[in-house]
Amino acid sequence: MAQIASWNRWDGAPRGVAAAVLGLVAALMLYGVAAILASSGGPPRVQPAGSDAMRVGELVGDHALYASIAARVAQGEDYYAAAAAEQRGNGYPLKPFITVRLPLLAHGFAWLGNRGMTLLVTIIGVAAILAWLRRLEHDPDLPRHARFGALIMAANLSQIVFYDWALLHEVVTGALIALALALYRPHAPWAAAAALALAVAVRETALPVAVLLGCFALYDRDRRGILLWLGFGLAAAAMLALHHGAVSAVVRPDDLASPGWSGLGGWASYVAFVRDVSAFRFLPVWVSALLIPLALLGWASWRGRTGLAVLLVQLIYALVLMLFARPNNFYWAMLVVPTLFAGLIFAPAALAALWRSASGGRLAVARPTT
Repeated sequence: MAQIASWNRWDGAPRGVAAAVLGLVAALMLYGVAAILASSGGPPRVQPAGSDAMRVGELVGDHALYASIAARVAQGEDYYAAAAAEQRGNGYPLKPFITVRLPLLAHGFAWLGNRGMTLLVTIIGVAAILAWLRRLEHDPDLPRHARFGALIMAANLSQIVFYDWALLHEVVTGALIALALALYRPHAPWAAAAALALAVAVRETALPVAVLLGCFALYDRDRRGILLWLGFGLAAAAMLALHHGAVSAVVRPDDLASPGWSGLGGWASYVAFVRDVSAFRFLPVWVSALLIPLALLGWASWRGRTGLAVLLVQLIYALVLMLFARPNNFYWAMLVVPTLFAGLIFAPAALAALWRSASGGRLAVARPTT
């Protein structure tokens, strides 16, 4: 008889459930590989900056755009006037208002300089890695090898030490989301809220994480937590309203509008996006098609609020990427890649438990659900 692991959700799972989960993981792996191979001769699922993209020195595309805006702000120009001029002059849309990024990151580069801001972003990434290392080491239920998940996370955060990557809002926001999830405690959410507030101030696309943690507070009937996340939401709404007003003041009727966000690329595009901004981008795409379902399975195996929070964050953004991201929006995956592949550290135990249950293996102890 095998001894049950208290942290592993799949230990002791009903036989039918275990078989269904194994079937789903296998189906996602096979479908991902097949879809990517089938589309190899068609339009690219990931569309990086082309030869006609904006260039500033060695920077290309969005990297060049954000560097140019920050340089103008450093010279004393108003952020919104600078952003409008650069986006208008280089063929970027200005409608709707969210096509103009929030000003915090540009002001950071203007105030601290390129090296100073890159160092600050690096510190945020290192803080996220150390916070996860502490979280994985000090959870008494987790196996000792869980701490190595922080190494996987470090590999997928390594790009933050480079200036051109630090210019991208999604890279900074992804590091802050990772930090917030490591700091999150159900009845002490203040540290996580602070990290998320900074993430939302950099890129409003971090808001779904705050909404999720607010839903947890509602589920727990935690009055202070509910008030915290309600205040968070109101502050974010006020910030976006001010941003909308500032962008509207500089937009002209003939400015370009975004073509919309209706990529509908599905699972295969999601896999391609994630692979292209991860540490696995140097390997064939089919490798990521195999690893991503295993990483999600690993997070799903961690019984407890932290594992559930990371899993739901991954699923929320996976749905967004599958439904809305166009091929040139692949960088959205940077919001979740820092935490995604760390789930691989739990995958072997998850697969073993599921196989044991599906094949009728017996457990020494049955753990009651909490």
